[in-house]
Amino acid sequence: MSTKRLGQKTVAVHAGSRLVGSKSQPLVPPIHMSTVGWFDSSEELDGALDGKDYVYSRISAQNTALLEEAVAALEGAEDCVSYASGMAALRAVFDAQYLKAGERVVMPADGYGVTRLLFKTLCARAGVELHPLLLTDPRAPERIAELRPRLVLAESITNPLLSVPDIRALAKACRQVGAALAVDATFPSPYGQRALSLGADYAVQSATKWLNGHSDALAGTVSGSRERMAPLRSLRLLAGDVLGPFEAWLTQRGLRTLPVRMKAHFEHAAHVARRLAESPLLERVHYPGLPSHPHHAVAREVLEGGFGPMVAFEIKGAGRPECFRVLEALKVARPGPSLGDVCTLVMHAASASARRMTPEEREAAGIRESLLRVSVGLEEPEDIVEDLLGAVAQGVKR
Repeated sequence: MSTKRLGQKTVAVHAGSRLVGSKSQPLVPPIHMSTVGWFDSSEELDGALDGKDYVYSRISAQNTALLEEAVAALEGAEDCVSYASGMAALRAVFDAQYLKAGERVVMPADGYGVTRLLFKTLCARAGVELHPLLLTDPRAPERIAELRPRLVLAESITNPLLSVPDIRALAKACRQVGAALAVDATFPSPYGQRALSLGADYAVQSATKWLNGHSDALAGTVSGSRERMAPLRSLRLLAGDVLGPFEAWLTQRGLRTLPVRMKAHFEHAAHVARRLAESPLLERVHYPGLPSHPHHAVAREVLEGGFGPMVAFEIKGAGRPECFRVLEALKVARPGPSLGDVCTLVMHAASASARRMTPEEREAAGIRESLLRVSVGLEEPEDIVEDLLGAVAQGVKR
C-alpha cells in the first residue's frame, strides 16, 4: 500500500499486510492466521461468501482445506471435513443423520467409553434407541438386520480391548437395511485401514492421535463421498466447531511422515506383543497380530501393513492399586491417557478410556481393572519391553 499522506495510526494498521511481486512458492504451507479475507472486487467478495474463496474461516480456511485434501487422499475419499476434535467429528456424523424419535443407532459395546457416553446423551435427547452390540460377534450382522438401525458406528480396532470387527460384513448388513456405517478408524489410521474401501460410508479419525503423531494438536476428520460430506460441511458452518489454522498446520505436518512413522509403530508393536506374551506375570496379551487373538484371521483380512500400533495386557492378580504402581514405575514409557505419540504411552483402561462407562458396562465389555493399554512408540522396541516388564514386576510386588 502507498503510505503517502496517511496518518501514523493508519500506517500502523495497514502497512505490511500484502506481499507484492513475489512468485515464490513455499515448500511448507504457510499458516494462515487471519480469520477474515478481503477482496478488491465486490463480486469476488460476494462469491467468497458462498464458499468460492477464503473470506471468513468459519466458512472455509486455507489450512483446513489443505489438511482435508491430504486426509481425503490418504483415506481414498472424495471429500473430507475437519473438526476441532475427534469427538466433534463423531457428533457431526450423528447430527448429519437427522434421526427421529424411535429410530435406532448401533454402536460397539466394547468401544471407547466417551463415545458411548456421547451417543447415550445424544440418543436420549432425540428419543432415539441406542443398541450397544459386540460387533465382533459373528451374529452382529443378523442383529443389525433385526434392529434395522439408521446409523451403525464401529471401531476398526476397539478401544481398549483391540478387538477387530469384520467391516466388510457389517457394511453389507448396513446396506441391506439402509443404514449408514461410520467407522472410527483412529487406531490403525489410514495407513492400516481405509474403511471406505471396505464399504463404510464415513471414515472418522481422531486426528489428535496418529495423523498428528506428536501430541501437540486436537483435531478430528470425517471422510467419505461428496454427497455424504455436504451436510456435514453445512452443519459445521452453523455449529462453528471448526479446526484452527495452527492445529490444522500441525496435523498436516504430521501427515507428511505418516506412512514412515506408522510402519515403525506397527513393527514395534508386533515385537512388544510377542515379548509380552512370553511373560508369566501377564494373564493375557491383547494384540490382533498374535495367532491366539480371537480375531486374528479377520484382522489379516481387514488391516493393511500389519496389525496396528496398539497393545494391551492384563496383569495376573492385579487390581487398580497394582496397575497404578506399574504406571508410576515406568522409566521409558509415559503414563498418559492418549495415544499416537512418538513416545510410548501407557494407560489404565478402566480409569481412563473406559472412565465414563458404568461398572456394569465395563464388566459386560470385558474391561477389567487389571488391563493396561499401550500406544507403542518409536523407542527401541526392546527398551519398551524391558520397561513394561520391569514396571509390572515392581508394581505387583507384595
